[in-house]
Amino acid sequence: MADDDLDQLLDEMESRFCQADPGPEEVAAAGDGRKEAKRSVNAFPNVPSGDENVDDLIEDILSVRFHDENKKQKTKSASQQSSKISRQQYSTKCCPVYLGGSGIPFGIGTNISERACNQLRCTSCDFTIVTFDDYKWDASCDYLFFRNSVPEHSKLQCKMIRKKGTRAYACQCSWRSVHQLTDLSSEQQLRWVCGKHSA
Repeated sequence: MADDDLDQLLDEMESRFCQADPGPEEVAAAGDGRKEAKRSVNAFPNVPSGDENVDDLIEDILSVRFHDENKKQKTKSASQQSSKISRQQYSTKCCPVYLGGSGIPFGIGTNISERACNQLRCTSCDFTIVTFDDYKWDASCDYLFFRNSVPEHSKLQCKMIRKKGTRAYACQCSWRSVHQLTDLSSEQQLRWVCGKHSA
């Protein structure tokens, strides 16, 4: 009895879930479908029909991608270069920072535009550097003099000597007399930096 039930269950499962082999009519219908698909592919002349065209198509796709990537890379490097130049042109801080005699114009100093910075600030005493064109500091100047005199011109002028083409620089802790363009990085003992120029 149990064997009959099992056979019946297996027959039911087979009928529900297993497909029978296709008959001759079904095979003919499938063949017509394949022919129809072939006709629709041939209706589009740009679609390759053989294996030999697949390689050409892959080659075309790869060359287009490579060309696009090269183009993007060139555009990116060009934009980085232009932004670097514009940053240097429109920067509000000197780089490098220059000191200069009275013949050197003030402005934002760059490698291209060698101008003396007029926005200097001392990181040691936190004072703005004062400048005087066509003057130099007397040799008797000392730290105490500048500590008590900067930034008042009336107190400072007693130690200034007239000298054409020279510019006198001072804060409360340091001083310099400069005749020619000088890169501030060469003056290691000075703690002066470019404060920031107004754009």
